Amino acid sequence: MPIARFFSSTAEARTKLASLFRENLYLHVRIKGQLNHMRNRNEIKTIQASPEICQVVADGQRLITYIARNGNKQLDPIVTQNVIDAKYKIVNDEWTMEDEQAFLINYDKLAKAVYPVTVESIYAVIPADNRKNRPLTKAERAVAWYRRYTMVALFFLLLIQVFFLFGEGLNTNLTRFFSERQTLLEQSRTQPENDKLLEEIKLLDQKIDANYNLLLMWNRVWSFGGTLSVDVPKYSQKKFEIEEKALQRKLEQSHLALDPREFDHFELAHSLYEARLIFFGNLLSAEAVLKVLQVYILPLLYGLLGAFIFVLRSLLKEVRDITYTYDCEIRYRLRLTLGALGGMIIGWFLKPEEIHMADSVSSMALAFLMGYNVDILFSIMDKLVNNIKQAVEKPEANSDKTKPEPAPSTASAKT
Repeated sequence: MPIARFFSSTAEARTKLASLFRENLYLHVRIKGQLNHMRNRNEIKTIQASPEICQVVADGQRLITYIARNGNKQLDPIVTQNVIDAKYKIVNDEWTMEDEQAFLINYDKLAKAVYPVTVESIYAVIPADNRKNRPLTKAERAVAWYRRYTMVALFFLLLIQVFFLFGEGLNTNLTRFFSERQTLLEQSRTQPENDKLLEEIKLLDQKIDANYNLLLMWNRVWSFGGTLSVDVPKYSQKKFEIEEKALQRKLEQSHLALDPREFDHFELAHSLYEARLIFFGNLLSAEAVLKVLQVYILPLLYGLLGAFIFVLRSLLKEVRDITYTYDCEIRYRLRLTLGALGGMIIGWFLKPEEIHMADSVSSMALAFLMGYNVDILFSIMDKLVNNIKQAVEKPEANSDKTKPEPAPSTASAKT
């Protein structure tokens, strides 16, 4: 029994000694590792990463995530490892100048690998999360803005185009009906008993009245409810007053017989004169407004619509390729202005018949094309400027050639 107890106690002692040895060895290794770590930190001087470097590291992580998701580019293992290590070194306060230099070199390689995609375009196009109520990205806001205002521009264009066509039709009909009526009146003087001519004149009068009433309504739209006032010229007003006084004097002279219908004819002539003043005034004002719409307003709107179509098409491509940035927004806003101006001034420099296939291209279609592609307008303007420059320089060159040579001096003549 004592021997067995001795061996059992010896085994327990050995077990305890082995356990203590392992614990001491673990502590020794741990303390040695901490000492080595402290020694390395003292040997390698660490620095605090600046906010700009932290942002660039985060951008590098975003670029790597984009490449991994997209799959069109192949990740470089060395570049990837360097970018990933940079994040943890900054977190553990192990960032050094050598790490910063190596990271910037690898970040440059990473940026070149994904070009033309940039960090800014990734942030602008790809949402940071997939929540339902997440804020819209810059690209989504731009698409919504341009889509909304494209429809607004299209609505106003159609509204003004319909208004223009309606007014142009009324103005054309009135001018044609009035000229036809004058022709029939001249024929009726030579054929007073022709009932057919009289019926045609009555029918034309009804058409003129109907079109004229519609033209008055059309004029009230652009004049915001205003109407054309009658202002008889002083000479005509004085003439009517003299004629009225003559009729009054004729009536006062009892020995002269006066036909009562003469007063009626006088009143009708006066009313006809005022009615024609109003008629031609409304007709001329309608023609002026139609001219403004045709030359300025409609080409401007067509050019603006063409610019909107170009912007939407470019925006679609840049969102698909993930190359949309804020610089694109500035370029698009300028494009809208240039497109509207290009559509308006195209009629000043170019006529439809001067272009190939001009038979199938109207002035409004040209304004739309110029708004869609302003570069064509700039090339046309440059060509016109060069032609003018050549035309100005040719007479000067010819005048230099025709100048007489100076006469030789006396000294040279003697020699």
